Amino acid sequence: MMLTDRTPCEISVAAADEVRRLNECTVRTGAYPYPTDVHHTIGALAGLLEQLPRSLHQLAAGLNSIDPEHLAVYADPPTPVQRQADFASELGQAIAAVERACAHLRRAQHTAAELVYTGPVPGI
Repeated sequence: MMLTDRTPCEISVAAADEVRRLNECTVRTGAYPYPTDVHHTIGALAGLLEQLPRSLHQLAAGLNSIDPEHLAVYADPPTPVQRQADFASELGQAIAAVERACAHLRRAQHTAAELVYTGPVPGI
């Protein structure tokens, strides 16, 4: 595992940029010439999602580690502690949704693995 000088925010922005690049690449016809291309792409995306719950848990821990004396809320009430609890609740629901999405992606990946290309092979 390689450590980085980039912040979590910078890394998450870069990850989002890469997903946007993937969207731009895959919008074109023929982006996936073979079923194995789909299988490997969806496998990599499932792998990404499998890592996301841990990142989200650590994000929550990071917010909770900020000294309460250094937190305020724009409109009182609620208190910063209540906002942290609300954040944790929403994050918990997001983590559960990501885990469900990942399970669906893995099932889709296994389904794609059953497809075999039988068409012409370029250059042969």
